[in-house]
Amino acid sequence: MAFDGRASIVEIDDEEKTVIFDIYRFKKITGTKVGPILGMSEFSTPFKVACELAGLYPGDKPNKYIDAGNILEPVLRDYLKERPSLLREYLSLSEDSKVGIEEPVPKEQCGYDHFHNEKVFGGMVDGYIQVDGKRDTILEIKTSHDMEKWKDENGGFSNIPMSYMLQASLYAELSHLDKIVFLVGFLQEEDYARPRQWTPTSDNTKIIVVPKLEMSGYMKQCEDWYNEYIKGGYTPEWTDKDEEILKYLKAYKPKK
Repeated sequence: MAFDGRASIVEIDDEEKTVIFDIYRFKKITGTKVGPILGMSEFSTPFKVACELAGLYPGDKPNKYIDAGNILEPVLRDYLKERPSLLREYLSLSEDSKVGIEEPVPKEQCGYDHFHNEKVFGGMVDGYIQVDGKRDTILEIKTSHDMEKWKDENGGFSNIPMSYMLQASLYAELSHLDKIVFLVGFLQEEDYARPRQWTPTSDNTKIIVVPKLEMSGYMKQCEDWYNEYIKGGYTPEWTDKDEEILKYLKAYKPKK
């Protein structure tokens, strides 16, 4: 039987609203964790991230949005790979520039981490854009069911959620690159029932090129948080948003 991470819990302190734990192996901060740690995510909280990094909580169960994203990531990557002229246009390259997509190392072959030389930060990229045989830009692939949310005041699609910017910028920083290409597929609600039938087109798929964020300050905040909580063996305070996670933690019954 697989080890249940909740066995590492020492105490759930209802008065302080924290969980104390004892672990010997620390998970790394991936790109999806940066926004929540900094309080810049609508989908997660610092408490939830701490429980995930400590192995107390296994993470969200698959749902139609997660499933569609996983299914369509290679489809969207192939869509861009087959359109080098689009890449040249969006990256402002000359027609004789050689551009292409570098596939990411499969997760099973890299231990779910593309940055083994990093001690605190890690994660997996969706790919790289190569220009004249060299890595030039991070590729970040997203799916969304809310096209309006991405629109800016000029009718473009540069209104990128901050948590996504932090995620891609971390990977750009770790890869020593300065630019990000967001490739976003916009689905209708009915597409989530049959994501394999969805096809990227110029109408439902957008390419957004942005410079990475200056990450040194954000990374310092995350590392300080990591040292205090994860290495310190306790979580930040839980909030009302963490009700389901807390219920899961308290449901653990040690086997005698």
